[in-house]
Amino acid sequence: MAGTRILRKVKVEGGYLHFSSAHFITYSGKCERLHGHNYGVLVEVEGELGPDNVVFDFTVLKRRTKEICQHLDHRFLLPLHNAQLELTRLSDAWEIRFRERRYVFPLTDVVELPIENSTAELLAQYICEELCKVLEEYPAANLHTIMVGVEEAPTQMAYYQKDLRS
Repeated sequence: MAGTRILRKVKVEGGYLHFSSAHFITYSGKCERLHGHNYGVLVEVEGELGPDNVVFDFTVLKRRTKEICQHLDHRFLLPLHNAQLELTRLSDAWEIRFRERRYVFPLTDVVELPIENSTAELLAQYICEELCKVLEEYPAANLHTIMVGVEEAPTQMAYYQKDLRS
């Protein structure tokens, strides 16, 4: 039918789209113990075929997602906007307090994230927002949505989806 838009999806996952990081989350007035995950990441974009009959270049999507994963890899994930944490940036370290608990991490071991908590849900949103900055470099892309999934265990994945047309 003339004028009908056909949307297609492109998804990248597995391989080197992963990172290993330490974190803890705060919830219900509690704070988890410091622990880590081997996170997996998937990215799916939906849109119309472009002039080259592709939705978006797999290679670019994988490379840019890998760069974000490498930035998070082997670091402590520090949520800068967590109201339950007392954060102090020292000259060479971050001091983090939750009630009687105190952690000190060297600056080089920390990735500072503009999020409220280092949950899989907010990590998916963070990665998605970082990828959206990258997608701005490709104004000819006919993309409608992007979805990012962050797996923190084989049976647990959180997703974040964003409409790119609004």
